[in-house]
Amino acid sequence: MYIPDSLQLFIRWIQVFDIRVLQTEGDVEKKFILPMFQYLGYPDSYRQSKYSLTSNNSENPAKQLKNSQIYFATDDVVQQNSDTSLIIIIYLAPNTQYFSEAITQAKFYSTYLQPIFFIITNGYSLKIFKYFPYHREELIFDGIIDTLRNSQVAENLYYQLNFDLVRKIPKTTVNNFKSPEFSSIEKYLRRHQEFSHILEKAEFEPCLLKKGNHLTVVKPKVLMECNLPQAFGKGDCVIQFSSVMLRGLKISLNHQQILGQLMTGLYTKPEWGCRRFLKQLDTDTFEAYLGQTTVIVSELEAADLCLCVDAVCQAYQNKIIEFENYLETWDFKFVEFPDIRGFHLFSVDVKLWKIMHNFIKKFNYAQGKSEWHVFDQDNTSIRVSRGIRDHAFIVPRFSNAYSALSNNQVDILYEINDSHIATLESSNLNSWQEDIGIRGTWTAKYTKTWLIEKYIPQVMSYHSQKFQILEFDLEKNILNYPSQHTAFKKINDVKDFLPYLRDIQAWLQLYIVNIATGCLQQYYQVFTHLVRNTDAAIAGLDYITMNLQKIIWKHPSAEISRQEIWNFKDVIYCLDNQVTKINNCKYIPSWEADLITRVLIWIIENGKINHSQGQLNVAKQALLPLWEQCRFEMRHIYPYCTSINSGGKSV
Repeated sequence: MYIPDSLQLFIRWIQVFDIRVLQTEGDVEKKFILPMFQYLGYPDSYRQSKYSLTSNNSENPAKQLKNSQIYFATDDVVQQNSDTSLIIIIYLAPNTQYFSEAITQAKFYSTYLQPIFFIITNGYSLKIFKYFPYHREELIFDGIIDTLRNSQVAENLYYQLNFDLVRKIPKTTVNNFKSPEFSSIEKYLRRHQEFSHILEKAEFEPCLLKKGNHLTVVKPKVLMECNLPQAFGKGDCVIQFSSVMLRGLKISLNHQQILGQLMTGLYTKPEWGCRRFLKQLDTDTFEAYLGQTTVIVSELEAADLCLCVDAVCQAYQNKIIEFENYLETWDFKFVEFPDIRGFHLFSVDVKLWKIMHNFIKKFNYAQGKSEWHVFDQDNTSIRVSRGIRDHAFIVPRFSNAYSALSNNQVDILYEINDSHIATLESSNLNSWQEDIGIRGTWTAKYTKTWLIEKYIPQVMSYHSQKFQILEFDLEKNILNYPSQHTAFKKINDVKDFLPYLRDIQAWLQLYIVNIATGCLQQYYQVFTHLVRNTDAAIAGLDYITMNLQKIIWKHPSAEISRQEIWNFKDVIYCLDNQVTKINNCKYIPSWEADLITRVLIWIIENGKINHSQGQLNVAKQALLPLWEQCRFEMRHIYPYCTSINSGGKSV
């Protein structure tokens, strides 16, 4: 049989190698590792030592892999990264046994570099691991160097690590864990100890990895990769399972599906019934509705799925909230059409919009240098720009199919524009947030103020001089709708809570699934204390007692007949019982919280309440986090919510 010259040279070298020449870490590197990999065919130009992770992971401190050699599939330093890495070798001093620490270090760096193999050696012992992304590594060689004096062992090692063979292995190759037993279902395998090693090997290796805007969360049973929404964009995610039955299945969810299906009930257990995408079938089986796919999962898979969803959705939610906070958009209604996404600032008469838009034709940024030459002609919208950087995109939305002839009102929208997104993402700034400000990207709040207080008066003045248009005729046609909510800091009357409570009640009415009591405990307790000293002669006691009795008798839609009318002391007693109840349970049906909120609204709206400023201040603090959760979900989740069992593909 033909034996390649390179293999013969490798075997000859390893058989005559004298380990006694190894005295230091440097000897292990220069006298053992480098010659061995030269005989295995690895060019020196394809090697790096002390590789820095700084460029690969902006979240990670500037760390270097010390006492190491890393081989890549290319000699182009720019392209030597996780896509081209082949082998990581960590070397120890002779006669040291810190293999456990070195393996931990190698696994950490393998998460980022994703090599095909990683190797640990002290010159006397050699451990070679095959690395699988998100799976447990496989130990393929563990022995002393003298073992390699056996020609067959040395040949096997050569064909495992030879450069020409290793660099042809696809980086996306995943261990298929092929075995005849895989025709049996996973529950059967679990009941038989002899198969447990198969399942253990198949499970993912838990990790949390964030590279820029890409988040990967891995638990033993579930892997979830997500592109978080960047700046004004949309995200998406892919979910995979390690189980025998579901291996190889990749479930993709778009932005709307992530918000509409996964966001509700974060940090709750699967069996609590607080998540829209999970339905419990029996004690250890769940049905998961993910995108257009329905899968049956075990209780362990459901638990890992929830842990992955929690981490991804919390990061996803934080990104959206950060966007809204930076751009000061919370006070404006979000609108989305096939061709427009933005926020409604105010409305104007059609004739005012026409002269607003006509003004930009006279003041294009390329035609002058005055403070008003800040516009770029852009179809029917107003693009505030100096060419280098856009400030804002202002778009008209006609109330009847864009036709200015059919309606006299035009909605003014602060648009989230794709070209603006591209500009921000391609800029030299570290993050899009750095561009927010008067000289950069304008916030929605500033844009509205600028339009009403500066731009429209300037437009009116300019056209009045040119065309003798009366100023008051235009002013009365600005339709600006003030917020009904008193700012939390300015609440000094108990009735100021009513708009916030009505928002919460509308949210709870739509919630459908169970709700965790953690977010309700302070709210229940503080507002029960706030309304405790209400005049007993409150109107509508029947309405209050009817709602409370529905909770007591567990019939949310029932019309309950009562033999006697309660007094207000009974109402407070019942509210106190509800406070005790939610302090001693993990979740309740959302309709119960809806009814309690209806009761509180009625009491505050119709009762005479004796309260202190201290009680008001405590109530503000208790209500704010619940209302912020309500605000986020009503704005970003419920527009995309559909029936959890939508008849999609089942697995």
